[in-house]
Amino acid sequence: MKILSKTKKVLAGVAASLAMVGAAQAVDLKPVKMCAFMLMGEGGPEHQLLADYQAAALNWGVKIELKSYMNENIVVEELKAGVCDIANMTDMQARNFNKFTGTLGSPGAIPTYDHLKMVLQTLAKPSAAKYMKQGDFEVVGIQTGGAVFLYTNDRNIQSMSDLAGKKMGILESMPEMRQIVSDMGMTPVSSTVTNIFQKFNNGVIDVTGGPAIVYDMMELYKGMEPNGGILEAPLVQANYQFVGRSSKLPEGFAQKSREYFAGNFDTSVEFIREAELKIPKKWWIPIPKEREPELHAQTLKVRLAFRDQGVYDPKMLTLLRKIRCKKEPTRAECTSKNAE
Repeated sequence: MKILSKTKKVLAGVAASLAMVGAAQAVDLKPVKMCAFMLMGEGGPEHQLLADYQAAALNWGVKIELKSYMNENIVVEELKAGVCDIANMTDMQARNFNKFTGTLGSPGAIPTYDHLKMVLQTLAKPSAAKYMKQGDFEVVGIQTGGAVFLYTNDRNIQSMSDLAGKKMGILESMPEMRQIVSDMGMTPVSSTVTNIFQKFNNGVIDVTGGPAIVYDMMELYKGMEPNGGILEAPLVQANYQFVGRSSKLPEGFAQKSREYFAGNFDTSVEFIREAELKIPKKWWIPIPKEREPELHAQTLKVRLAFRDQGVYDPKMLTLLRKIRCKKEPTRAECTSKNAE
């Protein structure tokens, strides 16, 4: 697998980063404890990215002490309890600390990585700092987790409306996804991170969402055989957010950290792009040009519904619309009176 083929490179990078940390012991560094969520465990690509962050922080006078976890819920609780000063988590969990940045994962809001890059560069500007803080918690960095695609066992699906009647796995920790799935006419099937892809491969569910990296790792081609595929248009852009306690962080750290992640976007997305390119072309299901307006309308309906329920932040939705229109001024929403 791709991950295993990179093990030596990852471990070498970790060793180099730790060596830099060791060399800086004599310097008066501010210690910061971080609860590090690593879905793939130590030694995986996430570990390398965190080790690079750890090394970069030395230049800011900060020594980040990493404590790894493979359970995101525990990471969140540890941050709330004050066990750590910073924690990284998915945007779904980050919404508990900042609704503005927690809206980045709204469906259809960020169509491509070029859009996402502009979004993250905008949020890393000093003028956006006021939106990063909510109470004592502050978002000190946002890192892409990859576009989330819909994997299906029925290749005839070409848009969201074609999903009606299908069974889709939803994570028990994501109640809003249950509503989204139900609104699209599908049957939600409660699942966990450990069994959702197994259910797809065994035919228990017809549809599952996930980034390209899980194609090989979870052998999703088994669930797509013989007549399935992957909808080419991503449903959402997954992201990991680094949330810290402002009172525990050195002055200036948060801004430098946000700029670091925005500046390293291309490096972070490289691994994700490689995983997408590795998937055989036969599996990709292109969205016909004439069906694109329908897709936009359906995802817009979901975003507006969650905005009106107070789940999504209206300021973030407006920002994302402006960026979509800057990239593609001919979109219908750019001249609509009912735009976000």
